[in-house]
Amino acid sequence: MKACSRVAAAFCLPLLLLAACARPRGAGTEPVLGPDTSRDGPAAQGAVSEVFQTGVASWYGDDFHGRATADGEIYDMRKLTAAHQELPFHTLVEVENLENGRRVLVRVNDRGPFLKDRIIDLSFAAARRLGMTETGTAEVSLRVRRWGGETANRGISPGTPSACFVQAGAFSLRENAEDLLLTLGDIFPGLAFRVAEEDGLFKVISPRLDSAAACRDVLQRLAQYRLQGFVRESDARVAE
Repeated sequence: MKACSRVAAAFCLPLLLLAACARPRGAGTEPVLGPDTSRDGPAAQGAVSEVFQTGVASWYGDDFHGRATADGEIYDMRKLTAAHQELPFHTLVEVENLENGRRVLVRVNDRGPFLKDRIIDLSFAAARRLGMTETGTAEVSLRVRRWGGETANRGISPGTPSACFVQAGAFSLRENAEDLLLTLGDIFPGLAFRVAEEDGLFKVISPRLDSAAACRDVLQRLAQYRLQGFVRESDARVAE
């Protein structure tokens, strides 16, 4: 049964009992917490982090499409988002389907699931990436790639050049960089970020911005979504 993550847990139980959208329930055990990932450590730089949590993932789709999430956003089942009970909003989490090895990067913008054997509730788009839309649930592991709540206003100084670029992330796996691109496409519909390969990493970089004020505006916009970024003077080679 899909986990309800739109309302308080007190109201979820009746809805769960009456829901007509039942799907197979995973037979997972209690979630297992792994080593905590430092908010100042490798996760903030897109490097491989320790497993944060292991358990059962579920997903929710058109039943909640268009409704408000716990952080006030409108839920769009076509975006790569997720509900988690504890992680700060806008935390970026890499979810790995332990049954087939598929991975997806999602942004936490909701609360849930509220069933004891579930650790994360994924959007339809994220569930499809993991190949779990038919089964409804899957055993997964979570790795925190970037914690929410961190500021993104670094990189601006009186010496910032008039023309610059903003780097919003760097990842060892290209698919993670491309997932961040989808999120940035929603935040900056008129600004085409792209993936560039540099120093063995796939970096997400803005197009050339013509002023320090423009760079500052991009960083401030990222900060509103608890995403980090910094100014760089040079471009990078576009990944093929």
